[in-house]
Amino acid sequence: MPHATDHPTTTGQQEATSRSDSELRRLANGVVWPGFTGVEAPEWLERELAGGLAGVVYFGQNVEDAAQVRALSDRIHRLRPDALIGVDEEGGTVTRLEVREGSSTPGNAVLGRLDDVELTERAAAWTGALVAAAGIDIDLAPSVDVNVDPRNPVIGVRSFGADASLVARQAEAAVRGLQSAGIAACAKHFPGHGDTSTDSHLALAVTNAGPDALTDVHLPPFAAAIEAGVAMVMSAHIRVPHLGDAPATLNPRALSLLRDLGFEGVIVSDALDMAAIRAGYGLGPGAVAALQAGIDLLCVGNPAENGSSAEGRTDENEFLEVRDALVAAMRSGELAVAVVEDAAERVAALAASLRSARGRSVAGDFPATDWTGVAGEGLEVVGHVRLASGPVTLVDARTKRNLAAGSQPDHFTRALSERREVDRIWLSSTDPSAAAAEAVAALAEAAAPVLVVNQPQSSVLEAEVLRAVLERRPDTVVIVAGWPLPAGERAGEPANVVYPYGSARVNAEAVARVLCGEA
Repeated sequence: MPHATDHPTTTGQQEATSRSDSELRRLANGVVWPGFTGVEAPEWLERELAGGLAGVVYFGQNVEDAAQVRALSDRIHRLRPDALIGVDEEGGTVTRLEVREGSSTPGNAVLGRLDDVELTERAAAWTGALVAAAGIDIDLAPSVDVNVDPRNPVIGVRSFGADASLVARQAEAAVRGLQSAGIAACAKHFPGHGDTSTDSHLALAVTNAGPDALTDVHLPPFAAAIEAGVAMVMSAHIRVPHLGDAPATLNPRALSLLRDLGFEGVIVSDALDMAAIRAGYGLGPGAVAALQAGIDLLCVGNPAENGSSAEGRTDENEFLEVRDALVAAMRSGELAVAVVEDAAERVAALAASLRSARGRSVAGDFPATDWTGVAGEGLEVVGHVRLASGPVTLVDARTKRNLAAGSQPDHFTRALSERREVDRIWLSSTDPSAAAAEAVAALAEAAAPVLVVNQPQSSVLEAEVLRAVLERRPDTVVIVAGWPLPAGERAGEPANVVYPYGSARVNAEAVARVLCGEA
């Protein structure tokens, strides 16, 4: 007789033996959600859609304009009507559909500061309508992380705030608004990425939240989203020490907490190509472990941003690495066929519901909104920030490009350039002392000096540049684009500073209005 510990593998092998390779590939395809490069569906993607692929995720590099992305979505849905098309369209800093011109809405941090749930629902409904008009089924939003660590490099202004009850009521409003447009919302990043100081795109992040903080602070917004009927929840690649060493995406103890909250929908992984999984486990093994832990849908990630092309890898390579690892694991018995079938059934049920709702928006009749005005209401201004006459010299010292947001235009320079002559200077040195000297030299004789930073509390370079500039030119107007320190912890705060709580187009436009005396 086999040992008890051998039984699951033996059973899994028996299940897989009765399936052909094509059947196992089709089953695996049903739980894989890849990205791809280009603005048209490549041949391999069209082939796999015919072979039961769950769908695709769009990133900024897939979007050229509204007509192109709608045509792309229509083709994908013609090839596979049940294909799920997803996109990260959070509004504010993270936008894909408006990546070239900048988001039309100010983002979660501004909405959380204003704490008007009707306004948040309206913003989400506007975003949902944008997503639905592009023929997309799922918006990978809202971020419902409680940003309790102001050093957080990846959540920050993507969060509604640092208070659990505020984030919970905002999360509920955002889910209602998004789903009123006939699309699915996705609450993220479970069980809460807000108490971390590491970007999980770059390494495995570890939360500082203990059992009580997890229960009392980080889980309530997910419970509120579930109460609002959220269709999907995304896992975080973070380690929760009291739940074990594996990141939540690969941790059955972590994911069981989500089911314990009453969530019965689809659990999607954050992108597997992020370093927390890719470097620590590998795409294929990570995918297998994620399904074993309770993930239903495997988001592979963005092949245009993860450096794979520099390694000679393609979007198809990345998809196949995940899909073929699942097939091999089922064939060997490491991954039970029944586990994949259960996940595929949940994904298929969501696809069927969204297919039936496609094109039938039930969004409320919200009034037109001046989102730049809303961004202006969310500004925090200290001191005298109206610029002196003469050309503006703007030094951009931001060092922490948010990898979730991807590459974006500099909206602050854009907005100011519409009003004044602007000499924009990017710092060339990555050495804090050298960068500080460079910034001081650029601003020393400037008629209207402006310094843009992101989060000096989480960047040695930004902090050193800020210190040196204020020592030489204390009249410099400083724009702190990221999440600021709490008001009581801002030792050495600039005399003249504006906190826009975001760097999207409308945030920058609101800042420019204030700096140029228009507001």
